Amino acid sequence: MGHSTDDFKAKIMKRPTATDIKPKKLQSFLTSYGFVLKRSNASHFIYEYIDTVKNKKHQIVVPMHDPIKPAYIDKIRDIILEVEGE
Repeated sequence: MGHSTDDFKAKIMKRPTATDIKPKKLQSFLTSYGFVLKRSNASHFIYEYIDTVKNKKHQIVVPMHDPIKPAYIDKIRDIILEVEGE
């Protein structure tokens, strides 16, 4: 991941949860982290992450409203923590 991606990841991992995350930045981060956009329906984007080490699939539906609601950032953080074994 690049420097700005690392900075954005730090923002996602931070508590309390950020309340100013923009949809385009989140989409870019998810893609660079390895999430795949499976489909979108209006403003709802469905991403999937395949954890090949644990042989597990993570899926998240994110309404791409501006800003992204903290509950969805929390879910993304939880997936990252599980994938990275923290």
